[in-house]
Amino acid sequence: MQKTTPAGLRRTLASALAFVLLLGVCPGVAEPTDSSDPALALERIGVMPFFKGSFGSSITESVVCPVCDLTYDPRSLSADCDKVLTRYVREALEKKHGDRVLSQPLVAKTYAQLPLDDRRDTPLSLSQKVGKLLGANLMTVGTVWKYRERAGGASAVSSPASVAFALHLVDVESGKVLWSKSFVQTQRSLSENILNAKAFFEQGAKWLTADELASFGVKEIFKEFPY
Repeated sequence: MQKTTPAGLRRTLASALAFVLLLGVCPGVAEPTDSSDPALALERIGVMPFFKGSFGSSITESVVCPVCDLTYDPRSLSADCDKVLTRYVREALEKKHGDRVLSQPLVAKTYAQLPLDDRRDTPLSLSQKVGKLLGANLMTVGTVWKYRERAGGASAVSSPASVAFALHLVDVESGKVLWSKSFVQTQRSLSENILNAKAFFEQGAKWLTADELASFGVKEIFKEFPY
């Protein structure tokens, strides 16, 4: 057996230490992702009107009033925020899928005519009912729990806009939630959040209205939409 000298031992230890330090500073390797198309093809898709709800509202559970307003603080929500978000989501889908997106007036009319069971119906079950009646195989279901307007103008505010909502994609036949994503943001100035300068400039380097912040949020979550 070859005998290791003190000098050789020191070199071995130094090499090992360098290797450990290298592991510590090298960027991590991302796990491979499946880039294949989702197993369920998009044939026709509809957008359920957004539900106003509290933080943590689930589309699979009853929350006091599962088919109307869920449970929420109306002071945190503007009157038409559900309609605004529904429109933004529909527009985003139409850009990608054109006439495979159901007419929004037709979805709204079909939903309004459904017989409702306040004890059993949930946003998820209602989306299945509407989807089946209209021949869609996928539906989006959204909840919004904060939609607060800025106090001030584009150059200066005393209180910034704040928006929080979630969007879910539902398989109409099985009721399975295929994908979910939330957007929760109160706009901050560049000096308050220098580490997120990219988002500040993407938002126009100004103080946004709640509608503008919501529009930005829909665009952000659609970057990860699976279809």
